[in-house]
Amino acid sequence: MLLHIISKADWAAAQSVGAISPVGEEFVHCSDRGVVHVTAGKFFHGQSGLLLVVIDPKLLDVPVRWEAVPDSPLWFPHVYGPIPVEAVVEVHDFPGLPDGSFVLPEAVAVL
Repeated sequence: MLLHIISKADWAAAQSVGAISPVGEEFVHCSDRGVVHVTAGKFFHGQSGLLLVVIDPKLLDVPVRWEAVPDSPLWFPHVYGPIPVEAVVEVHDFPGLPDGSFVLPEAVAVL
């Protein structure tokens, strides 16, 4: 399973058009359970109104490439094209903690 952090407003927009599309790049940034907290802490620190969507990669018809990120030993999945809302199999609230960090929702931690 792939994980993608998205605002509630952007998720509503994706539902209305039928897909989560890349914005400003050729791919949609995703994570897995082991690195989603890194993504959340770096790009969403202190933000509210976020969701964590769980994507089944078997339901995608576009490439998924695991790629290294500069200055990091971590690899992240990048989805090269739109993610149909039908490929999103779960949606979870993803609230930040008082210190601005994030914890993986328990339901996702046990997938």
